[in-house]
Amino acid sequence: MIDYLSLTLNLPPDKDYMEYHGKITEDSFRSQMYKYMCQLERARILFYPHEFSESRNASMPFTIIILNPKYFDCYEDMESYVYSIFNRSDFEINNLNISRIDAASDIPGINVTAIIATLNVKHIRMSTFRIINNTIYAGRNPKVRVYDKLDEIKGRLKKNLRVIEDEKKLLDLHTDLTRFEVAVSRPKINLKALQENPVRLVSYFDKLEFIKMTCSSPCGIMQYMYKHVNRKFRKQMEALQDMNLLEKIKETYISDVIKWFGSEEPF
Repeated sequence: MIDYLSLTLNLPPDKDYMEYHGKITEDSFRSQMYKYMCQLERARILFYPHEFSESRNASMPFTIIILNPKYFDCYEDMESYVYSIFNRSDFEINNLNISRIDAASDIPGINVTAIIATLNVKHIRMSTFRIINNTIYAGRNPKVRVYDKLDEIKGRLKKNLRVIEDEKKLLDLHTDLTRFEVAVSRPKINLKALQENPVRLVSYFDKLEFIKMTCSSPCGIMQYMYKHVNRKFRKQMEALQDMNLLEKIKETYISDVIKWFGSEEPF
């Protein structure tokens, strides 16, 4: 699935639409990159860059649209919503460039603790690898994040933040659900290209590698990690040895994204 999407273009949004459906706030002190911000029900709009010099501001996208596809039933629903925000005859979907996109895959039955003991993220600086509150962060661009999805949903519920019905159902369906997420900044594609080939992002998951035991029982670094994993998660570690987890992650992403984009088969 796609969990986050930031789009840019050089056209102003429809202020009447935003004032009717949200509230526009103004940064009068040039403390933010964009002068105006509007929070809508399913998107956040930033427009009119003003923080830097005139020439620097002129080189930046005039408008940024930040949204999450999970708030839309399908791609067509999201595209129609974006058209409404601009409401002008010269707006075309292929003018929307992607400045950031997060590809995500949720795998049930595995606790993130077991993943911490077996995961290697390829081609990153070690200085970018860290584990904070049982969440793995690795790399800069693309940036890998692995975390307990159920804990993340529960955290939003406690803070009275928005949680959709499908997310609430996950709490009843699963006892363990690990999210594998890759955030890509400046992927050099526009929204039209993504819509035509959403499966293209699956290759970013190839940065994930899962360490295999090379002997019948944990040995070497695996033996060290095994001692530091709670006994109830050791069986999951052992199960990972027999599972092609990377392929499962990629297959789950492909299945979800094809369904959301309304495509019948991978491209």
